[in-house]
Amino acid sequence: MAIRRPLSKAKAVRKTATLTKKSLRPPQRVRQSPTVRARSVPSLSESVEGVRQILSRYCFALDRGAMNELGPLFHRDATFSVSFEREQQHTGRETIQAWYERFFQQRPGHYRHMRHKIYEPLVILHDDTATATTYFDSDSVDSDGKVHIIAGRYDDTLLKESGQWFFKERTITVLYHYSPGGSEEGLR
Repeated sequence: MAIRRPLSKAKAVRKTATLTKKSLRPPQRVRQSPTVRARSVPSLSESVEGVRQILSRYCFALDRGAMNELGPLFHRDATFSVSFEREQQHTGRETIQAWYERFFQQRPGHYRHMRHKIYEPLVILHDDTATATTYFDSDSVDSDGKVHIIAGRYDDTLLKESGQWFFKERTITVLYHYSPGGSEEGLR
């Protein structure tokens, strides 16, 4: 343990003189580091959030019936398949958007009040590509007022191009579906 002793009067005067001499010196130039450039590489959390946003945008576009917003989420060379079509693949942004339009046109009134709920995705990043596995539930009301629920999984490969994420491959697997019964619109 160190004990501090008071300075003698002579030492105190010398210390004050030294401090005074030092303060009269011209300030030394401090070498500054080069300007830090703005990061061009997004952080891990920014990339994961970008993937999560495209997953959410997909669900909101479907729920609103905004088919024109679905196509742009897919890469121009994307592939798409759903389990109930026995592994048939659809290739290309326009072909995929046409599939969705046809699917809903063939089932008018069957998907009212549609709501997709996705669970926390498992995202694995590889530079400008990512894979995401996401479970989902989707419910809707048909024209007779009956509620339908579908539970499934999205298996995606995503690609980041020009700062934007796109679906490069999307496989939808329907695990099961059921109907809990009728529904009533609004709250009375």
